[in-house]
Amino acid sequence: MRTFTLYILLTGFSGMLHAQEETLLKFDGETHGFGGPVAKITTINGQSAILLGGRGGWVFNHRFVIGGGIYTLATEVDAARDILPAEGPLDVDFSYFGLEMEYVFQPNALIHYSLHSLLGVGAVRLLKDVGSFSKENTQVQETNFAFVFEPTANVELNVARWCRIMAGASYRVTTGVTQVGLGNNDITGLAASLTMKFGSF
Repeated sequence: MRTFTLYILLTGFSGMLHAQEETLLKFDGETHGFGGPVAKITTINGQSAILLGGRGGWVFNHRFVIGGGIYTLATEVDAARDILPAEGPLDVDFSYFGLEMEYVFQPNALIHYSLHSLLGVGAVRLLKDVGSFSKENTQVQETNFAFVFEPTANVELNVARWCRIMAGASYRVTTGVTQVGLGNNDITGLAASLTMKFGSF
């Protein structure tokens, strides 16, 4: 009788161990990765501007992405002409980077959607305007660091198993901009982006 009872208990315990555990998030154990260039059209200090950079990350369950991105201003943006007039005309320089997290809806569909956001820091500075935009221009103000939060909604096209093209719309929120003649509203703004993603998804 004791042997039979022990057998029943062991059988039930074994069944419990093999039963699938229910969780809010399921992970199949597979991870993938990607990287690629990004171009953004936006406004800085009320002027049209282009940001260039790149992003990459690890993909879990083909849906969850955690990674990072870095972006920098690639076109000339004029500062207000009354800022430090003795120094002559000035340009605005802006770059930022941070942690990015993304969720992909129906990743196996030819065209699908995703949401991702960046949380990071940016640097704002003023440069002497020498007639052409150059990162090597003389810096006339100390770099001002700011907090950046940028949520993005994307439409993605599966071009190949190793390549995807993504178009997105984002809103960049910045706080802590205290550069002379510049404020948070001058760096905050909408952006349209185009991303090439290469890797395994």
